[in-house]
Amino acid sequence: MSLTSENLVGYLRAEFKKAALLRKWLFGLQLAAALPAAISVVVPDTEKNLIYGLAIAGGVLLIAWCVVNYFYVKARSAANAARRGALLLGGLGQQLSTSEIQSLRGRFTVESADATKCEDPNYYATNKPPGAPRLAEMLEESAIYSEELHRISAVVMFSILISFGILALAIALGTTPYATRDTAFVMVRIFLAILVFVLSSDVLGAWQAHLSAAKDIKEIRQRLMTADRAGYPMADVLLAMTDYNAAIEGAPEIVPFAYQLRRKKLDQRWKDYQKDRAADRTSRE
Repeated sequence: MSLTSENLVGYLRAEFKKAALLRKWLFGLQLAAALPAAISVVVPDTEKNLIYGLAIAGGVLLIAWCVVNYFYVKARSAANAARRGALLLGGLGQQLSTSEIQSLRGRFTVESADATKCEDPNYYATNKPPGAPRLAEMLEESAIYSEELHRISAVVMFSILISFGILALAIALGTTPYATRDTAFVMVRIFLAILVFVLSSDVLGAWQAHLSAAKDIKEIRQRLMTADRAGYPMADVLLAMTDYNAAIEGAPEIVPFAYQLRRKKLDQRWKDYQKDRAADRTSRE
């Protein structure tokens, strides 16, 4: 059975849905793994059994994180492969060879029935005939959504960073008048344990990566607008697609519920964008 662009849209949506769920589990496991370290700070040295128990719990959580991360990486890789295939097949109207179809199927981590449920013939809202202009418009549509969602994700990551900073400051100000030398050391150790969690969950790195992705995607949109005025040279469109894929795949997963909350506004924004572009083309004729 061949794979069509619509089939691949189903796979990419199902795989991204699975990757998003696994991402939530990863974040939860990272938080849970930081708790034994924070708790051990206030446990007396005489409670050796409890300390050993916390160490074992931390090790188990670390192993669980590695397992979940393995499946997360596989699901995200499969989703990106399906997205690239959907863009090429839908944009250029080409078919994949049997060997390439088998290669894709070998990478997918969801069942075909689950992918079929996620198929959406209107996922890419373009009416252009197959060719460079259609592929470029599909890229522009994806870029408008992705740029906005990565900006939202960057704001969320920054908010988490600020929250940790405010929490640490509040603890410091609230306990300083009552802190002895020993309790001050305990507070410092707890803060270091929290810092380990922030760094291990890569909140700071995710914030920077989301911002960088949004900036790169915006630049790609500008290039596609320029390509429109030049008649969509195939080489320009394919290079823009390559850079877009690199920007998306190099960025972290979009934060949960961002797409669901912004979908209607982004759908309307894309429709308005298409109307504006059509008016611009008409004025140049």
